[in-house]
Amino acid sequence: MKECSQNVKYEIEDNFLSFWFRYYDRNQSIIEIKNFVALRQIIENDYTTFSIHSLEKYFKLKMMGNHMYTAIGGWLERGGSENEIDIVAISIEKGKAVAIEVKRQKKNFNYSNFLEKSSTSKKKF
Repeated sequence: MKECSQNVKYEIEDNFLSFWFRYYDRNQSIIEIKNFVALRQIIENDYTTFSIHSLEKYFKLKMMGNHMYTAIGGWLERGGSENEIDIVAISIEKGKAVAIEVKRQKKNFNYSNFLEKSSTSKKKF
């Protein structure tokens, strides 16, 4: 980040507080007029996105806890086609990495697509 930059990004680590600020704090006016039907609709429409980020964070924390990796993060390559892998962890053992695709439902996982993305990113290491 540049010195004297005014762009600062904060992230709330606690899942309850993240949920609270994402839905309740942001929609305070809806709550004040007691339009709980609208609030429920907002939460239902966005909950999949919120929960997948929470799930990714959970798996990263579990991986950090076993102390087998030197780096844990995501992989995003932009170009002609966007290539993204949710979690990539570099193993302590030289030359090894783990690639993980996080999905809430098994039916949303495409194994051949994942193999293609992981082999493309493997070439970049």
